[in-house]
Amino acid sequence: MSFQVPTVGVEEEYQLVDPRSGALIPNCKEVMRTIRRNGGSEDAHSEIQHELHLNQIEMASDVCSSLEEVRDALTQTRRMLIDAARSNETELASAGTNPLPIPTDDALTPKDRYQAMTDRYQQIARDLFIFGCHVHVAMEDRELGIQVMNRCRRWLPILQAITANSPYWDGVDTGYASYRRELWAQWPMAGPPAHFDSLADYQSCVDDLVACGAIKDESFLYWDIRLPTRVPTIEFRAADVMTRVEETVGYVGMIRAIVMLAVSEEEQGKPIVPIRPSVLSYAIWHAARYGMNEQLVDPESREMVPASELLDRLMTAIDPALKATGEARPVEAFANQLIKSGTGADRQRRGGELSSVVANVVAETVPSAILA
Repeated sequence: MSFQVPTVGVEEEYQLVDPRSGALIPNCKEVMRTIRRNGGSEDAHSEIQHELHLNQIEMASDVCSSLEEVRDALTQTRRMLIDAARSNETELASAGTNPLPIPTDDALTPKDRYQAMTDRYQQIARDLFIFGCHVHVAMEDRELGIQVMNRCRRWLPILQAITANSPYWDGVDTGYASYRRELWAQWPMAGPPAHFDSLADYQSCVDDLVACGAIKDESFLYWDIRLPTRVPTIEFRAADVMTRVEETVGYVGMIRAIVMLAVSEEEQGKPIVPIRPSVLSYAIWHAARYGMNEQLVDPESREMVPASELLDRLMTAIDPALKATGEARPVEAFANQLIKSGTGADRQRRGGELSSVVANVVAETVPSAILA
């Protein structure tokens, strides 16, 4: 196999929490105002953005040519956000949900797009206090991008399991490793993408969704893998935001290698194993429910296998691509950590009282936190 190493980018959504109680607080405007007053986010190689609610804040990295650049962007941005948050009596927390009771006050970001979403989806939007991690991999050719998306669907269950970081919701243990997934799945345009025969087939689907009023335009597709309209990339959207910088770095490297593998397989004309949508949907739900603590469904073989074995299948498949990047070590460290000590959800459940869970997440969000 021959590989070209594409550029990548990453987005992380963070919680803004009260330093005493750990509860979400709507201080996004104040934090962003402090960042602007201090000269902006250019030095951190990222853009800082609002999200749906004012107790959320998002970073979007610049285009990165290496995992070292990803690490630098995440490290510098988190430090900048932590400093700005603390200047406003706020802490930054990186996890898929906040474990404490959800806010009851209206903390919607005053933006037309968000207001329109809330007007239409009502309680689903009002309850959307969830935090994800999105990875972009360069993809100039959208026709190729469709086939890569088809080939990457098989990995969605294990990717859901390894990034699970949201076991608590509204003050209770949900029983899920990623309850964020279940909250997000309520949206009509969320979930795994279908298999598309071609770019024309994909565009026909988009046109049908617009025609029937399901979406305003293509940018309102929120599939687990999608082709964004604003940037020439393929985007992976299923992950809970992870707590430690090194987890995100390893995950970004993993996604890059998955895309590289899919491109190589497409160029070689390797047949795609059909995956039934219902099998894939169940496999993803099962992964969100159990994380790495039970057997998982391999949607290609339709068999239940130990989670560690499914992760090993992924690592074996992408090994040639990882070696081609020269940056296998962060990905291997991430995979080894998952086997050794579990996911972020597992760490949260070992954290004791819910206020202590938040305090632990806040501490691990600081870039100096290491894998263990």
